[in-house]
Amino acid sequence: MPLIPLSAHPQDAEETAEICVIGAGIAGLLLARRLAGRGRRVVVLESGGATLEPTAQALNEIDNPSGAYTRALTGRYRALGGSSVKWGGRMLPISRHEVSARDYLSLPGWPLDRSELDAYLPEIEKLFGIGPSSYEADLLDTVDRDGRLPRDDGNLTSRFAKCPSFRRSNVATLLARDIGALSSLRIWLDATVCGFQLDRVAGRVLSVEARSRAGRTLTVRADRFVFAAGTIETTRLLLWLDALSEHRAFADCRVLGRYFQDHLKVKVAEISRGDWLGTNRLFAYRFLESARRDLHLETTAAAQREDGAASAFAYVTMALSQSPLGIVKKIVQDVQKRDMDPRDWASLGRHVPFLARSAYWRWVRQQLLVPRHVGFDLQVWIEQLPDWSNQIRLSESRDSLAMPKVLLDWRPREADERTFRFAIARIEAYWARAGFDRTCPLSWTPAACDASRPIAPLAEACAHPSGTTRMGTDPCESVVAPDLACHAIPNLSIASASTFPTAGSANPTLTIMALALRLADHLMARHPEATQRATISA
Repeated sequence: MPLIPLSAHPQDAEETAEICVIGAGIAGLLLARRLAGRGRRVVVLESGGATLEPTAQALNEIDNPSGAYTRALTGRYRALGGSSVKWGGRMLPISRHEVSARDYLSLPGWPLDRSELDAYLPEIEKLFGIGPSSYEADLLDTVDRDGRLPRDDGNLTSRFAKCPSFRRSNVATLLARDIGALSSLRIWLDATVCGFQLDRVAGRVLSVEARSRAGRTLTVRADRFVFAAGTIETTRLLLWLDALSEHRAFADCRVLGRYFQDHLKVKVAEISRGDWLGTNRLFAYRFLESARRDLHLETTAAAQREDGAASAFAYVTMALSQSPLGIVKKIVQDVQKRDMDPRDWASLGRHVPFLARSAYWRWVRQQLLVPRHVGFDLQVWIEQLPDWSNQIRLSESRDSLAMPKVLLDWRPREADERTFRFAIARIEAYWARAGFDRTCPLSWTPAACDASRPIAPLAEACAHPSGTTRMGTDPCESVVAPDLACHAIPNLSIASASTFPTAGSANPTLTIMALALRLADHLMARHPEATQRATISA
């Protein structure tokens, strides 16, 4: 599998493939590896380079009139591996009730059963080396044998995300050996898709044109195309395709670009660490099956129904960067980059007693020991409900490749304020029922303890955008079908969180990976002639 920088190619180029994948991030690489591994000729187009480059990142700039969305540049990465080059690695399945119909919120369910996604979890867990253990509250019997965390609480339930090791987090590195052996896979770098050739009678994409930042062009003709470029870029490409078709391609779809949503997070309290070892036992990271396990205290399905609220969870954060543990992490990362700072080793030597105790906790208690001076903050993360007014459009301004930038109209809404307030009330009730208000009381922030002070405007987006090419069965009210093929363009599929009808509260990456693998299986099973749907009118 060659990596081909388009900018270094001696001339403009052309490729022919069975399947062209746009985006070499987590979804794109998993999809391409699976397809090429089964003999399909696959061409992948990646806008960035082999590593992060400032000129590629600049293409992520958006027009954001309200200034409310701050993650366009800090949560999206154009490079081989996509966002996994900076990814925290947290994996957690979307909850079962979150993909089901929620009549108390007037939300239809996803047009698939979660079991279709669960079928891919063992494969993903094996790939990332994170083990098959549970994500749900039954894991408490393994990681909380002293019964410190409540069971069967009506307010919050314990869920445990899995985080792979640092060396297994970058998908490009993780898959390098596998995809390097695939002769039917070619990956072009510095190849940003800027144009499309359409068959307006059959309603199909015939080819795409990619351009390097130096001006070199690449035309790829394929039987099928998959956009796997992340929510914002995937939506921009579809809107641009629609514009090039004189708005005929998606003329019958009213939701393309609508319902932009992201998780929102805000600090609501500080946790007293008077009993610093006790709080450590409760909230510090755990380790199981070579994976770090992060505690998510999620509002229960029953509580959400009773409150008429979206999903939310409480998450404990700790500022480890200036602690001995932060120094160890930096040294490990520097060793991997072969760029070590002797001052870090000297600083580490002053903390040998603590590090010895920390090693005992890590290997015997299977938990991180957090120094007593490191504070624990409590954040609330919420599912932002779909809102018609939160929208991606094409801007009048252009980027360096003469492509229209994204114009994003987005802000937290009143429903999000309600979700925050109900979550805070549930946390307070949980803390009291568990007795934590005596052993590790909360010092609430001013906005958290005063309902007259809006908290949603203080929240930050989590760089988990979704919703703008939602899946469904009605071509007017959804962009893609349950198999992720566009209703309007039968040979174009989407592998992105943009297809999520609702966001849930879990980090989206595990669901994205399962959907990408499921899409690959659909593409391999489908006969090309069986995908005729609508046409693009002349």
